[in-house]
Amino acid sequence: MGIRALVLGLLLIPPNSWWVTHMEKVRNGPYPTSISLFANAVFLLAVLIIANNFVRRLRRAWALGQAELMAVYTMVAIGSALAGHDFIPVLIQLMGHVAWFNTPSNQFVEMFGRFQPDWMAIKDTRALAGYYGGNSTLYSAVALRAWMIPVACWSACILAMCLVMMCLSILVRRQWVERERLTYPVVELPLQMTAPGGALWRNRLFWMGFALAAGIDLLNGLHYIWPNIPELIVKHQDMKPFIVNKPWNAVDWFPISYYPFAIGLGYLLPVDLLFSCWFFYLFWKGQMVLANAQGWDATPQFPFIREQGYGGYLAIIVILAWNGRRYIASVFRRAFGRETEPGDSEQGISDRACLLIIGAASVFLVWFFVRAGMSLWLALLAWFLYFAMSVAITRIRAELGPPVHDVHFSGPDNMLSQGIGTANLSGRDLTALNWFWWFNRAYRSHPMPVMAEGLKAAHNTRSAERRWVAFMLAAVLLGTLTAFWSFLDCAYRYGTAAKFYQGVGFGWENYNQLALRFTGPLPANVQANYAIAVGFAAALVLGILRNTFFGFPFHPIGYAISGSWSMNLVWMPMLIAWVLKSNILRFGGLRQYRFFLPFFLGLILGQCVAGSLWSLVGLVLGIQTYSFWGA
Repeated sequence: MGIRALVLGLLLIPPNSWWVTHMEKVRNGPYPTSISLFANAVFLLAVLIIANNFVRRLRRAWALGQAELMAVYTMVAIGSALAGHDFIPVLIQLMGHVAWFNTPSNQFVEMFGRFQPDWMAIKDTRALAGYYGGNSTLYSAVALRAWMIPVACWSACILAMCLVMMCLSILVRRQWVERERLTYPVVELPLQMTAPGGALWRNRLFWMGFALAAGIDLLNGLHYIWPNIPELIVKHQDMKPFIVNKPWNAVDWFPISYYPFAIGLGYLLPVDLLFSCWFFYLFWKGQMVLANAQGWDATPQFPFIREQGYGGYLAIIVILAWNGRRYIASVFRRAFGRETEPGDSEQGISDRACLLIIGAASVFLVWFFVRAGMSLWLALLAWFLYFAMSVAITRIRAELGPPVHDVHFSGPDNMLSQGIGTANLSGRDLTALNWFWWFNRAYRSHPMPVMAEGLKAAHNTRSAERRWVAFMLAAVLLGTLTAFWSFLDCAYRYGTAAKFYQGVGFGWENYNQLALRFTGPLPANVQANYAIAVGFAAALVLGILRNTFFGFPFHPIGYAISGSWSMNLVWMPMLIAWVLKSNILRFGGLRQYRFFLPFFLGLILGQCVAGSLWSLVGLVLGIQTYSFWGA
């Protein structure tokens, strides 16, 4: 894998970041980074494969190999995650909000703005006028001077975060890839697309699936522009208006959908995990109905589904640590002893270096937030919980590969504020902890699973992991800078409070919540803490039963993930995929599963390509076009 893959990946990251910003922030969708498999990255990979075939016809030696194509794809995916809906753009919306929207009535500055250091937030309202109003430029002395230091400081924080994620991914790779042989379903399509020989592209079932999904999006896109053209509704439709009788109407939002890409991704999942996801989704809805029937929902937030799910994630971490305890011990022996294993020399970074980097980066991150005003104990606990959740999300992607994994509002900022009680935290602690919100609001565009999938691709293509690690770190560095650049450039052009569709909403959501914590401090929410304990115990029991009884149908990962917001959008496609896959395996076995696999891969690629093309058509023509997926 040569330097040309690195150069190509770096060249694609800036325009891709700009494209993602336009799709997800300036315009109203689609939102590709809120899906596990980023549609924009898959589309660019398809374009690259087509161009590569033309190059191969001219001169075979110039064509990229599978490892190079996958390296470019991984770099673009990392850049997409950083510029995505739930990462750096959320941070930018928080940085100037307090100074610009402060009024005598809300008293943002008096309450918590005084606790925000100048190197973390933008306080020059002259520089913010163009940012919020538009018709201006980022490239003025006033704007650049205001943003330079905060962007540099936050970029250092993000780089340290990604270094920890990268090293954690390297440490678990051998256990997950080589020993447990996890399937990493999300990266299956890119690997099949780039496989030598191009067998996927010659498969008729693949093109049937592609034509079906792309045809649906083509028809729906034309309907969006010319309503007289009929449509095939595959996007989510809420069934709640048709459920009017108590207690059944307590199910709240209850959408059904038929997203082709979600059905295709579901086919790649293990059958028991597919079953657990839709079963436990209905299980949570059943809890809401029962709570309403018994009058228990008079307690705010009851039955605490989010907290139960969070407890499930904590249980997953404990299960992983217990099942991998021997491997973890061997990591420390290799790092600080004389034990070696075959392939140690090929690992991207040695175990010792990984542990040292994790330690140094973690010290920096804790220091960063202590400097921001957070107590040392709180910073240590918050970062530990964040990286534990990051490992859990990455494991879920590696083993389950669900179409979505948002885990809304389950980060250390919310769980610690609720668990400890805002009345027991100082104003400085609340303000500093509030900065955790931007990378914990939801875990959809999380960088760590993409890094782990990149290492899986390196293993499958038998290429040097060391070089992949270098390429991914280069993508992190450039992706961070271009994510800031693309959002700020568009902000000063269009105005985040003017022509942006998603420009200031996250800022209001965050600081209104923080204002409530200042004006109405609360003690620890004991019931929510009990719900976390219940969720932890339930998932732990499921894990034990699964390890004890062969064929046990309920998976703790399905329990933890199924209560999330985005599962509302894909539970029906996962149910459809479960019905199809379970019957194919039952009556045809593994052979028939492999026979039909190209059809489902075609469903995924067809919707990714058609959805991305409609976005590009909208950008070129300056109109709003059909969005195949909403956040």
